[in-house]
Amino acid sequence: MKNFINYYYNFYVHDIYFSNEKYYFYNDQNSYLLKICNNPNLIHYYSELEYQLSQYSYFFHIVLNRNHQYITWIENKPYVLLRLTNIPDEKISIFDIKTDMFITMSQKLTILNRFPWIKLWEDKIDYFEEWLTLKQNDYKKIYPLFHYFIGLAENALLYIKETEREERKEDSDQLVVSHNRITIDYELYDYYDPTNIIIDHASRDISEYIKSMFLQRVWDLDFVKKYLEKNYFSRYGLRMLYARILFPSFFFDDLESMIINHVDMDLLYLENRLEEHQKFIKEISLFFQDIYYLPVITWVVKKI
Repeated sequence: MKNFINYYYNFYVHDIYFSNEKYYFYNDQNSYLLKICNNPNLIHYYSELEYQLSQYSYFFHIVLNRNHQYITWIENKPYVLLRLTNIPDEKISIFDIKTDMFITMSQKLTILNRFPWIKLWEDKIDYFEEWLTLKQNDYKKIYPLFHYFIGLAENALLYIKETEREERKEDSDQLVVSHNRITIDYELYDYYDPTNIIIDHASRDISEYIKSMFLQRVWDLDFVKKYLEKNYFSRYGLRMLYARILFPSFFFDDLESMIINHVDMDLLYLENRLEEHQKFIKEISLFFQDIYYLPVITWVVKKI
């Protein structure tokens, strides 16, 4: 790989370190990371995204290759080279998640936009309901879990629709730098990697992190309270955060993985934690109701 880097980027690389499918090296006192780009269409919008990210100093910078292109094809794989900034190579904490890195939408950047969620959630729920109907003889064991989590998703969807109707439009929020799924195992390097960025409401990253805290059994409501004290959310934003926490994205991720990869879900694990999850939803609902005086969902699906 050193020869490829030297050739495509006009670098002289002496030592290179390979970890987690990524290559790390130094050149002229700068640190670099070479990785496969999962979204090679990056070239179509990155120039505009980079211009906006330049105001936030922590983000890595994509280095153009000798042909002035963002993507370098090496052995038929799309690679991107990142010049790293001075951030620690460690896992992200809840207080690392930022809610004020705003992005101005444009026609080019619409490909990254994951908001609003109503249509996305409706399509996801309909898809899995149709899939289970077709496969009902093969997956009867999923029914109890499926009914619970689909019911929860439908309630989260209803809550968003009510929020959009009840809150003033001028109280809605700007879209910000976001990521697909922020978990407690997420790396700061991945957080500031521009190739991992999507654009969404500020509640996305923190809500996924909170759900990850529950899944990893490090759930701590005091951390959530301290985070919200340090990061401003409008009333509209708090309601979107609550709805996003309700929506069981982790369940749908597992279900999708099962369909695509033809592997069984860890049903026993989910079944054993179903009552625990109900307590989690009840606790977070009381938190938003008592602290922020939000209307919350009191309906709970019982295990069938």
